[in-house]
Amino acid sequence: MTRIRPVTGPADPAVLEAAAILRGGGLVAFPTETVYGLGADGLNSEAVARIYAAKGRPATNPVILHVDGPDAARALVATWPEVAAVLAARFWPGPLTLVLPASEAVPSIVRAGGPSVALRCPAHPVALALIRAAGRPLAAPSANRSQHLSPTLAAHVASSLGDAVDLILDGGPTEAGLESTILDLSGPRPRILRPGPIAPADLVAVVGPVELWEGAVAAGEIQAAPGMAERHYAPRARLELVVPGAGLSRPQGRSAYVGLGSLPALPEGVRGVLLPLDAEVVGARLYALLHDLDDAGCEWILMERPPEDEAWLAVRDRLRRASAKETP
Repeated sequence: MTRIRPVTGPADPAVLEAAAILRGGGLVAFPTETVYGLGADGLNSEAVARIYAAKGRPATNPVILHVDGPDAARALVATWPEVAAVLAARFWPGPLTLVLPASEAVPSIVRAGGPSVALRCPAHPVALALIRAAGRPLAAPSANRSQHLSPTLAAHVASSLGDAVDLILDGGPTEAGLESTILDLSGPRPRILRPGPIAPADLVAVVGPVELWEGAVAAGEIQAAPGMAERHYAPRARLELVVPGAGLSRPQGRSAYVGLGSLPALPEGVRGVLLPLDAEVVGARLYALLHDLDDAGCEWILMERPPEDEAWLAVRDRLRRASAKETP
């Protein structure tokens, strides 16, 4: 039976217990300001391999190393350019991941065999306390089975990973609800590999022009960062995106319809869910809602397409990948 320990703050004794498990090569799920992470000692290849096994994660998908600040990050990279220092000073602790050329200290499994490492300093006080108590960077992708919904509650972790986790720290619901923005600094110009809570405009205001990558990495190819596969963040139910107000003529199995800002008339037997036309609110609630619909036995979820403006970029990215067809 998976152990779940409520954690009230950074001084909670559960943090020290979790740190001891991590130093011993174990796995601990913990809250961040984005989603729950599945943590292991990021410098212990065998411990990181346990993450991959628990999640069923492809070896081509690297993991983010979580650190407690720029000093720890500099020890893990071959170069720490001025642009990285400026971004870390502005956005760390916070939901921004920086991709930089890795130092020899970073195990190959963390990098998925690639030349770069993804680094972030989380803003959640429990996450920071855990990193400091463990005394090493923590490899921590989202605490769920690969390609499935990210967890925003400890219960989501337990349901997805079960006994594969040695301890789950329950810090309540996460705040942002979507994974961090990933910015690649290893090339000639900063490039967003995964949109998230830090918007492109926020980055441009600090470092000037940035590129936006909106493609998909083919199965079997090494990813530069997490979240670049065509299918990801998917519920068990079939998720289909529709134009706003499209409605549903008749239910197909146990169906749900998610409206943004308004809800059309729906046939009897279809569960209607109304979300506000607010990108930040929808981002914070999206995974929790999809978890709830899965748990209710929904087989088919129709969700209205979000607006095309920049505020909805991260939500559109997650929904695009979550609704991609499953490959055999």
